[in-house]
Amino acid sequence: GRSVRLGGAAAIVLLLALVAGATLGGKAAGEVPAADRQVSIYASLGESFEVELQQDGRQRHFRAGVIALARDESVIDALDAHAPLIRGRLVTLFGQQDVDALRTEEGKLALRERALATIREMLERETGAPGVEQVFFTDLVLQ
Repeated sequence: GRSVRLGGAAAIVLLLALVAGATLGGKAAGEVPAADRQVSIYASLGESFEVELQQDGRQRHFRAGVIALARDESVIDALDAHAPLIRGRLVTLFGQQDVDALRTEEGKLALRERALATIREMLERETGAPGVEQVFFTDLVLQ
């Protein structure tokens, strides 16, 4: 169920809400009224992705946990409903990565952008709207 799937993510949302509440206490010029702000919703895309990559005839192990940021519960529902399709596409994406590129910050950032584009493309195709604003890696291991 959702409570298990979002367990860690729910803690992140709570923590971010507490931090935001503490840092947004004063009203700045041009600040959006609280009633008009949309809450960030973070959803895990399930268990960490694990793939084997080839480098110079050797296998390298790659693992990444992925969390998506949306502003609407219906997007979270769509992520859940289309999880097998999205996960399948991400496994393919991750399996095509260059090991040397993943060792750099630029390579990791580029992979994050490609993962976001992949998820948004799938949601656009399946629901008519991309929905997800950002993706984050909760762990990224390359051995």
